Amino acid sequence: MPNSHDLGGKTEHFGSIAHTPSEPVFHAVWERRVFGITYFLHTLLGPDFDTFRGHLALLPPEKYFGSYYRRWVPAIEQMFAEYLSGERSVPKIKVVGTALFLQRVALRPTLPRLMNARVAPKIIGTHKKTKRPARFEIGDAVRVRPAPAEGHSQQPDYVSGRLGRVTDHRGAAILPDRRFATGSTAPEHLYTVMFDGAELWGDEAEPNTEVRIELFEPYLEPA
Repeated sequence: MPNSHDLGGKTEHFGSIAHTPSEPVFHAVWERRVFGITYFLHTLLGPDFDTFRGHLALLPPEKYFGSYYRRWVPAIEQMFAEYLSGERSVPKIKVVGTALFLQRVALRPTLPRLMNARVAPKIIGTHKKTKRPARFEIGDAVRVRPAPAEGHSQQPDYVSGRLGRVTDHRGAAILPDRRFATGSTAPEHLYTVMFDGAELWGDEAEPNTEVRIELFEPYLEPA
């Protein structure tokens, strides 16, 4: 079942965006506090944005489409509840390492660009190496599996069941769906898949159009 965050290829929930010149970053004190608490939580528990995004995505529409920081609150509450109950845990060394990185690297823009460009992604990034061979090669025809019936998924629903072709192999990365559900950081191969516009939109597609998106290997099957 598509989550509230899965807006790709849909027309509902879209409309004009009201823009206020010189709009403040925070509209109220509580928004500033929610922002601070959220980043403190990520520092305390180690960078786990997949869990945070997963809780956001599973919010009912009436909460998800509320104000920006308002929907952060129930996601933070759920994360705190899981860690306090022991449902989730984090190694102490990860907490210490993340805190030191934020203090000495991320918050010091005067450090050499090499540190921020190459070192930081290795510490807080999700790209990982895997010894498991890639199932697909560039040029392979693939079909996107049906979207899962329950839980959180980063698979865009509008490509579910659609036929595409692999145009690039992007290495391997942590599968956010699995990390949210089980805490596992096991990497999966990641591909760029090209879809013809007509495959996605049918007769309403503009001629000679294509869409390329990155999809994890578990989302795909041979065509």
